[in-house]
Amino acid sequence: MLIVIIIVLVGEQDAGHVRGGWSGHVYLRIRPSTQLHRLALACVDAICPRLGSSNSDAKPADTWDLERMRIIEEPHISLTRPFYLPEHQIAGFVCELESCLRGLDPLAVGLERISTYVNEKQDRGFVAVDVGYGGESVRRVLDRVDHLMVRFGQRGFFRTPRFHISLLSVDLALIGGEMSKIGAALGAAMNEEIAHLAAMQIDEVECVFGNKKFGISLGAE
Repeated sequence: MLIVIIIVLVGEQDAGHVRGGWSGHVYLRIRPSTQLHRLALACVDAICPRLGSSNSDAKPADTWDLERMRIIEEPHISLTRPFYLPEHQIAGFVCELESCLRGLDPLAVGLERISTYVNEKQDRGFVAVDVGYGGESVRRVLDRVDHLMVRFGQRGFFRTPRFHISLLSVDLALIGGEMSKIGAALGAAMNEEIAHLAAMQIDEVECVFGNKKFGISLGAE
């Protein structure tokens, strides 16, 4: 098992620091791909005209993606909700995460359909592509991570998870909080595009605490 530590330069607010601890997130890393980026751009193209037509003060469609939504540059499949750990527990958590993932092989997932999600704070929405086949393999990874979270006194993942890869992040305040408009703009045509996408190969779990990333390779000794 190989652990790679990467330092990411982010602002203090983004780092999620609280007194004595840092926010954490564990996920399956999806390598950036041309097909996902094209799909995200196609979603923007489908969404922007609908938003503009419902708002008389709307700016040209080609500026909406910059001001009201952004493309997710580091796609992933979440395995935890955001959580906080005291700083002195982080190294132990990462070591135990490496141990609990030992023996798991890389996996492949197929993409099924476009969906929309809203975060727990109800301030951001997400346009995502749901995982189809390969979901059981993701579940096996999740089960191990969930057990670790419980051992560290953290809540587990959602009871009936819908595994997905987020493509766009949307500021709900700027669109009146109506993700239903986003969903309606996408329609069935986008799902037809997804049917022709190649499977995504996944070989790494990533764990982020503040401005540090810990990469754990699946299948490595």
